[in-house]
Amino acid sequence: MDQLGINTNLLVVQIVHFVLLLFLLNRLLYRPILNIFEQRSERIRVGLAEADRVREQAATEQARLEAQIAEERRTSQERLRDAVAKSEEAAKRRLEEANAEAERILSQARAEADQTRQQALVGLQGQVADLALTAAGKVLGEGIDEARHRALVDRFLKEQLGGLA
Repeated sequence: MDQLGINTNLLVVQIVHFVLLLFLLNRLLYRPILNIFEQRSERIRVGLAEADRVREQAATEQARLEAQIAEERRTSQERLRDAVAKSEEAAKRRLEEANAEAERILSQARAEADQTRQQALVGLQGQVADLALTAAGKVLGEGIDEARHRALVDRFLKEQLGGLA
């Protein structure tokens, strides 16, 4: 190899140095860097797995909360419907009670008016009978007995006022 201009001793020393350099670089540089990369990759993988787990947990929690909110809305709407129904029922009941009370008062007022009218008619009949007796006694100049005169007046009043009573 000397003919080619290659010094074999130098070549062997350089090959040994190169192999030694490869060994040292591999031992001191490549492996630690590869270990760092592997550790970093592992941390990233664990972090991504944790992020996925947290995301799934958050999605599950969100679904649970949405279901709970929907249930609360349904419950509150049901309570509102019940309250409205009870309110309407109470208002209807109060209106019916007020109508019944008004009808009772109106019936009582009608009865009192009829009673007052009847009392007034009875009183008026008595006064008319007395006036008729007095007038008839003066016109006839003679006295008719009280019982007969009263019967005549009552018959007349019933005929004339019968439509009013």
